[in-house]
Amino acid sequence: MNGSNLMQGWLTLVGLLAITALVLTAFGIMIGVVKPADAFRRISVIMGTVIALLILPQIVIGEWMALTIGHKIGIVVLVIGAFLVLGLLRSRTGKGASRRHY
Repeated sequence: MNGSNLMQGWLTLVGLLAITALVLTAFGIMIGVVKPADAFRRISVIMGTVIALLILPQIVIGEWMALTIGHKIGIVVLVIGAFLVLGLLRSRTGKGASRRHY
């Protein structure tokens, strides 16, 4: 039940942001800040983003719920390991980038 409440809140938030972006684009067209040729591209990007934000969380949550506890633990361990490796690589790159070449 908590998952459906979370998704309902997410849908409301994404819808609110989409409507706000579309209204701002419409005001931009009326004021003359946004060219009509650019408006179609902006509206297309807004709608594409909204569709992605509505579909992707549902897929991820559905797949996560279908996993066993062992798979979930494995994924968490892999993600933590990836962040640790990235941290090590960044620290090495940071030290190597500060060397002076003569």
